[in-house]
Amino acid sequence: MTDALRSVTIVGGGTAGWMAAVAFGRLLGPAGTRVTLIESDDIPTVGVGEATIPPIRTFHAMLGIDEDAFLRATGGSYKLGIRFEGWTRPGESYVHPFGQIGTDIAGVPFAAQWLRARQAGLAAPLGAYSLEARAAETGRFSRPIANGDSPLSRIGYAYHFDAGHYAAFLRTQAEAYGVVRHEGLVERVERGPAGIAAVHLADGSRIAGDLFIDCSGFRALLIEGAMEAGWTDWSEWLSCDRAVAVPSVADAAPLPLTRAIAERAGWRWRIPLQHRTGNGHVFSSRHMSEDEATATLLAGVEGESLADPRVIRFATGHRNRFWSGNCIALGLSAGFMEPLESTSIH
Repeated sequence: MTDALRSVTIVGGGTAGWMAAVAFGRLLGPAGTRVTLIESDDIPTVGVGEATIPPIRTFHAMLGIDEDAFLRATGGSYKLGIRFEGWTRPGESYVHPFGQIGTDIAGVPFAAQWLRARQAGLAAPLGAYSLEARAAETGRFSRPIANGDSPLSRIGYAYHFDAGHYAAFLRTQAEAYGVVRHEGLVERVERGPAGIAAVHLADGSRIAGDLFIDCSGFRALLIEGAMEAGWTDWSEWLSCDRAVAVPSVADAAPLPLTRAIAERAGWRWRIPLQHRTGNGHVFSSRHMSEDEATATLLAGVEGESLADPRVIRFATGHRNRFWSGNCIALGLSAGFMEPLESTSIH
């Protein structure tokens, strides 16, 4: 594609679709590129990706998104890391923090110093040397300060948020940049010399584009349905293929971290938001039934559940080609690992 990009067509909304839409609208809209997003209210989004990692802050900064406005709109909270509970021994836990762990001394890396001290029986657990880990465990948070000599200037953090509210927030931002939303279901994909010429909707509409972004989730309508990009299956190594999720009442004193709790055939998450708590159980259907997984989840929920549990089925792997012709796959249409390290949205 060497000609000027006149139009971008995004198929699918949700988090991936509206992240793409606001980015294209913000960066290409001023040059006259037309950005259209196609989605249908009849197709629900997965919507359980509520924990993130620090690169999302870079994305927001690029788009000029105000952090306070974003947190208000999404019911969001701060996240300093992930606490893994029961992964080493029952009853034990550790925090995987964002940001720096320890400080190099006289040019000697901290990791080397810590390992030597541990051999001598003198080292505290690794998390004791992380500002983010210590703060998260005690329920404290600070945004970085503008003092380059202070450890507080290097605080690493991300967010928890309601994925549905986040998509709605981004839609407002994108439409302010001129992005046009088209309600409809894709019925047929029209091929062309560059790959895809247009998509045809159930209402008879034909929407053309120079560049197509596939944000249709696991269905992969464009990248697989039209471009036949192929799929590499990771299930041999990543056996978890199901999740059951349920919201519960908000924590009275939430910690600024995601909890990942080891279970017999997978693990549970607990994500604090302002208005509720997200709970889920990721598991392998080869080792546990959906009924047993649901019972395990509900037994671990702290506080009153706010809805019926919902089962999500997924496949682990990736497309053999993420970019084929004039079609790019983003989000779940490109691939999925699993949500253990909160890398689904970043």
